[in-house]
Amino acid sequence: MGLVRKQTYITTAQDRAVKRLAQQQGVTGAEIQRKALDLLLAREGIGANEHPFADLIGMFSGPSEVDHDDIYIKNSPMLSALFIG
Repeated sequence: MGLVRKQTYITTAQDRAVKRLAQQQGVTGAEIQRKALDLLLAREGIGANEHPFADLIGMFSGPSEVDHDDIYIKNSPMLSALFIG
């Protein structure tokens, strides 16, 4: 998981609550904030952990399955001679 540094302002009450929860759970305040953000995004139907290319799935046509071994064999003269004849 890559992390990006962000500076945000939270209320004093939020700060106290985050620190208390972090201490109870034995994690950092930043981890509590990341969990809270993940919950909000999930509730809003936004997948924060979704793969960045997920929207591309299904946009292109082609074979749904490819036997990669066949590709390597056909494109290699040595392997072609051994397996194809």
